[in-house]
Amino acid sequence: MKHSLIAVVISSVMGLSSAATMAQDFDLTDMMPARPGQAAPTSGDYEVKDNVVVANDEATAVTVAHQNLMENTQDGVMTIAVGSGIGVLSTGSASYQLFDNPNASLLSKRAAYNQAFLVAKKGLVEHQKGVNVVCSNLVSMSMDFIDSGTDGMGNESVSSEEACSESVNGSVAGYVTYDVFDDVDTKRVRVSVISTPKTRSIIRDNVGALNVVTDPNEVFKQVVSDIQDGVMPPMGAKVLTHANTGEVIVMGFGSSIIRQNSNPRLASRLADAALRQSQTRARAALLSTMQGEEVYWRGSFDESQVESTEQFTYDDPVLADPENVTRLEQDKVTFLNQMQQSDDYGTLTKGQLPPGVGLRSFVSEDGFWQYTVAVYAPSLEATARQNATNAPGQGKSNARGGLNERAKNSQGASGKVSDEDNL
Repeated sequence: MKHSLIAVVISSVMGLSSAATMAQDFDLTDMMPARPGQAAPTSGDYEVKDNVVVANDEATAVTVAHQNLMENTQDGVMTIAVGSGIGVLSTGSASYQLFDNPNASLLSKRAAYNQAFLVAKKGLVEHQKGVNVVCSNLVSMSMDFIDSGTDGMGNESVSSEEACSESVNGSVAGYVTYDVFDDVDTKRVRVSVISTPKTRSIIRDNVGALNVVTDPNEVFKQVVSDIQDGVMPPMGAKVLTHANTGEVIVMGFGSSIIRQNSNPRLASRLADAALRQSQTRARAALLSTMQGEEVYWRGSFDESQVESTEQFTYDDPVLADPENVTRLEQDKVTFLNQMQQSDDYGTLTKGQLPPGVGLRSFVSEDGFWQYTVAVYAPSLEATARQNATNAPGQGKSNARGGLNERAKNSQGASGKVSDEDNL
């Protein structure tokens, strides 16, 4: 039974054009991410063949793929193949450092999350688009040997130069963040992103679908409930299905470090800046998964090496007269290798979000992280468009005068609005 399933699924992998007609019963909220060294819970048969996980159900396939990547210390991509289609799971990781200044430690950690996220997205594009490769390789060998009537001696050398560059360039959309993990022991973070037939199609098919009439308040209740039950990632996106109406909700996540400062005024301004940064990043994350973003990567290395053996030196290296040489007391053997490597990652997100996108912001319990989630749902867009249509016209007003420093100034609303248990 298992082998027949493999044959059917692998054949479906080869026929990507049928992805649009595949079943959409894959729910990422049912997934349980793996952790290094832990056994992955599975509920069905599976087999890993040629870096493809084939399973009877989606949950098992994703869990097994993620476990395999966790056990591999390197970043990577695995393909998930099931009867309903194919998906791609990509992971990226990066290290951070700790400093006496807590701001520096947190900024280093968030930068590591960002780097890991870019590496994971690069893996998706590389899998879908392929890699451009340019390599050059040169080896030079030389020998200088002198024989006289009484002696013979020589010098020889081998030098090599190798230069390679790879690049990835493509647009990716419809992916979501599957898992984030901070290993505080090794000071290394990992981000996993996934793209499946469901995540690609429901985002494509539901943007602008204004026939859904979920109450906007219910949308945000669902979002808050999901955040409380799961993990608030520092970046990326997620797709939810409303429990009662079936409406698709797309969320983009943004974060920023709330820099600490002993001056209350500066601390307040830094907190405001963190909020604005997280909001902008959340909107960008939502836009990138809804409309797509360009992902760029260029990696290169240059390696040079010299190996030589010398038995003599010329008295005048310029003239190189074989009659004027000095024999070395012992052979001079030299070995030198130099390798230089670089990686450049980049993304570009540009476009306009639909009307009605809502923002919800949260501060972490320790007060160091500012999180924002940007929420899109067709019902939110429909409500915003309807309000814009029904908005009354604005009359002209006098913009000059009216300043009165002694005017009545009653205190505005001040106090806690929401119970923390409901956030």
